[in-house]
Amino acid sequence: MAPDRGHCTLPHPADITIEAWAPTREACLAEAVMGLTESFVDVSDAAPLRTITSELVATNDSDRLVAALDELIFLLDTQGVVPLGADVDIDSKSVRLTMPVASLSDVTLIGAAPKAVALSGLEFSHTGDHWRCRATIDV
Repeated sequence: MAPDRGHCTLPHPADITIEAWAPTREACLAEAVMGLTESFVDVSDAAPLRTITSELVATNDSDRLVAALDELIFLLDTQGVVPLGADVDIDSKSVRLTMPVASLSDVTLIGAAPKAVALSGLEFSHTGDHWRCRATIDV
């Protein structure tokens, strides 16, 4: 039996594909953020450095997925931090991410760092009682 919520990475030529699922849109997006994080770092022993809240303009689910994953890449590149978790709030015009973050120096690198979210092949859908999303990441 599959867990109620989770994420995984799938092989993709020269990239990685992140898949996430959960019973709510917000939880699915949070799983995608952590799926991307855990694709390149082990955060299991990291302690939070601080909490970052980001307000991102996004009016549809595909834009929300791209905005959230782009924000992770932006924080990695500009502040040298990675999320240890994610709380997500969505309204009609934006998505708010609240993330405890750890310094990149306090985590173990296990893969190639993400560079960008590919805009082709994005999926974010609701089927039955679950939300699913998928994105390919350039590394």
